[in-house]
Amino acid sequence: MTLTPAGGKTMPMNFSMKEGFMREDIQTERGSTSIIFDSKASQMIILIPQMQKYMVQPFGQQAPAAQYQGSGPAAPSSASKNNSSFTDTGVKENIQGYMCEKYHVTTERESGDIWMTDQLGNFMGFFHGGGPGGRGSPPPAEWESALKGRAAFFPMRVVMTGPKGTTKMEVTAIEKGSVPDSLFAPPEGWQKFDMGGMMGGMMGGGGYPGSRP
Repeated sequence: MTLTPAGGKTMPMNFSMKEGFMREDIQTERGSTSIIFDSKASQMIILIPQMQKYMVQPFGQQAPAAQYQGSGPAAPSSASKNNSSFTDTGVKENIQGYMCEKYHVTTERESGDIWMTDQLGNFMGFFHGGGPGGRGSPPPAEWESALKGRAAFFPMRVVMTGPKGTTKMEVTAIEKGSVPDSLFAPPEGWQKFDMGGMMGGMMGGGGYPGSRP
């Protein structure tokens, strides 16, 4: 996939999916970022290559595992709880060998079009968040948050315009094949990063170096 944020540079992305798991690898100017979504455990694993460590975080109270495991294709409803509307334009298009339906989407701050297919499972979202010591990324876009609650739809192309400009995303290639289970787990030898334990240790030791008591 390619992702072009509003006012930003295009970033290449890879999605790997297998039986309730999805891995997202993004290449940015600051380096690579990887996150593993585990829908069965309702958690995501954030890989930190620079430290050879990983973090585990829950999806959140608004995103139970069932939300990512739809029983089958279901057309988006006319409105969702976050005041977003999905309108079926009746336009169909073949993108990378998959038939997609074009929907016009309007949220409180964005509007545009999303081409979706029901043949690739559920979309679990992009990675939004920063690593330890890094700057956090913006929260998910409104279209992304609205799409998460809809069963068995995967966006193949997104063109949304908001106050900061136009964001574009498009799938550029799809390959079917065997995906190893190891791709959806932290690399062997990596340590789990415990933010709470680290903060507790610093507080117990009088704070971080140079801080006041």
